[in-house]
Amino acid sequence: MKVTTYRLDEIPDSALVFAVIAAKHEGNWLFCRHKDRSTWEIPGGHREAGESVEAAARRELWEETGADADVTPVCIYGVEREGNSRYGMLFFAEVSKFGVLPAFSEIAEVRKFPAIPRDLTYPAIQPVLHNAVQGWLNTQSGAGELWDIYDENRNLTGRTHKRGDPLQDGDYHLVVHILVQNKNGEVLLTKRAPNKGFPNMWEATGGSALAGDDSLAAALREVREETGIELPPENGKIILQKRGRDFFLDVWLFRQEIDLDAVTLQEGETTDKMLADVPTIIQLSAEGVFCPYDDLERILSILEQEK
Repeated sequence: MKVTTYRLDEIPDSALVFAVIAAKHEGNWLFCRHKDRSTWEIPGGHREAGESVEAAARRELWEETGADADVTPVCIYGVEREGNSRYGMLFFAEVSKFGVLPAFSEIAEVRKFPAIPRDLTYPAIQPVLHNAVQGWLNTQSGAGELWDIYDENRNLTGRTHKRGDPLQDGDYHLVVHILVQNKNGEVLLTKRAPNKGFPNMWEATGGSALAGDDSLAAALREVREETGIELPPENGKIILQKRGRDFFLDVWLFRQEIDLDAVTLQEGETTDKMLADVPTIIQLSAEGVFCPYDDLERILSILEQEK
């Protein structure tokens, strides 16, 4: 099985069979348990004949949670099995109140989780969708800031992109992750605010480069804005680079002693701070409370070599 996400304009509406709704209530995610199952799933289901995919999303959200809420398209996803693909649209909903589940509902229980639960009905699909909506929420916070656009060879195009809008095919922007590590091998982590994508999860500092930023300038700015710490540029080096679907990523390592008392939490951005060694980061990741990094194992291996 292969799960792929697409921009909203990449797959025709006529091909969309499913509507799935990643819904939040008071900072937690809503998951449903079907009457015939013991596992959890994101609300959603089949689109009915003659129904718009948005109407299907609102209906499924009500039928499976009792909530009547606005839904916002996030992306299209496809599930490929044995060479055949079926497509659906992923939505986001911020739920303020609930009604009663309809009598015909197939749902036995609706529960709020701070992160994606372990016992999933569709474990190969739902984590991909959950991460997709988290990434989308990240682009919505700070919407309107400008990014420089790069081509596939990481050359600046001279164009800019407004955060929150979908990137066009073949356009890339620059993302930085910054690991600040002390002489004991501990890395500075902060906890994300509940209003952000990947809420209440631990992470090393990171973010998107703004228009005019090079990689180093972006790294220094992100650390300053998120922690209040000024890093000497000469203490940093890039330890990993990669190209994703619509981004270039630079992972920076700065070797510097850190006074936790000097770390300033930013309202609406961060809620807690800690110094964590590699085993602690591995444990946080296993518990599902560390932001997902595609190359986490490789990054941690480099950190172990560098300490």
